[in-house]
Amino acid sequence: MANSAYGTPLIIAPGGSPAKMARVSLSATGEGGQYDEAFIQQLAFDHPNCLPVSEIDVAYEGLVPVCMELSTPAGPMDALYVTPAGRLVILEAKLWRNPEARRKVVAQILDYAKELSNWSYEDLQREVSRKLGRKGNALFELVKAHCPETDEIGFVDGVQQSLSLGRFLLLIVGDGIKEGAGAIADFLETVGRLEFTFGLVELALYQHHDVGLLVQPRVIARTVEFRRNIVVLPEGASLETTTEDELSLPEGQEEIRRCYREFWTDFLGQLRLDDVSQPMPNITQSQNLYFMLPPAGGAVWVSPYFSKSKETVGVYLKLMKGNTGDSASEFLLQDIDQIATELGEEVSLNEIDGRLAPMVTKRFGDVQSSSNRAEIKEFFADYLNRFINTFRHRLKRFAETNS
Repeated sequence: MANSAYGTPLIIAPGGSPAKMARVSLSATGEGGQYDEAFIQQLAFDHPNCLPVSEIDVAYEGLVPVCMELSTPAGPMDALYVTPAGRLVILEAKLWRNPEARRKVVAQILDYAKELSNWSYEDLQREVSRKLGRKGNALFELVKAHCPETDEIGFVDGVQQSLSLGRFLLLIVGDGIKEGAGAIADFLETVGRLEFTFGLVELALYQHHDVGLLVQPRVIARTVEFRRNIVVLPEGASLETTTEDELSLPEGQEEIRRCYREFWTDFLGQLRLDDVSQPMPNITQSQNLYFMLPPAGGAVWVSPYFSKSKETVGVYLKLMKGNTGDSASEFLLQDIDQIATELGEEVSLNEIDGRLAPMVTKRFGDVQSSSNRAEIKEFFADYLNRFINTFRHRLKRFAETNS
């Protein structure tokens, strides 16, 4: 068995010598033993307290198991949980044996999340009642039995909001989860409008003839909540993060939304980057696109943007405030002279709150005029390629040395 980052549990009897517990391997089908994916699925459902959700996101504490094998258009999910606040947790119990298995299980749990985000509370309630064979508001009644003070109206509103926003905790639980978490991050960041937290949990099994079976939960990897970062450009050179709602266009401007969507669709269809490993962003109907860069977690990106009020377009690198962004900035500043050479003299190497914030802009007059479209595309393509060529490999090295 591969070495683990965790130590081996010891059994120490009164007056006796320490005895090591033996690690128990899981099998995909249960052949050669009783501990398989189905065992992990049932264990996690019957004993939700064994899931270390508070280490992943405290907003999901107080799990109430709803049902296993809930039917969805993407197939039956292994287990569904809900909290008294209406937060939903989707669990997949899988072994983590090879890259193909990783891709499949991540794709599967994302498919479940996408399907649930299209449901209403009534849709979820119907499927839960059908699965459990119970009439009435079965979902709320399950929570009420665990937490009697739960308010029905608040609970229903919380579940509906979770569904509408795609705000879920996605848990992959199993055995053999030892590496490859970083490899799935780029895939997760392309999901789009869903707001979710993602966690990898290993339930390591140990056995000793004196005590039976020990289950050791381990958080192997987790993400912050994935939500598309919306960036505005206030007066001056500073950058500020805000929410999607704050940047949403006023009612009656559907034509502007349509223009942005058409431009970005056309632009991405033609864009060819030197670095073919760079994930493509989701198409938006707003002023920005977001090309996510390492490390995982959504703290660093390159964005092309329109500023209609200033009659300019631009491209910039954003390093979010916090440990990751601050450390990444320090790492990049060590090579600032070479970075300046690679980006070109037109790029301003600003610093905002001590963090590197390169930016390049160009004035076009009416940035939404069709007569400027070809030149704007050329500008975006040129500087996106420069920024990604300059920063992606450096930030990948930063992520590897700080993992």
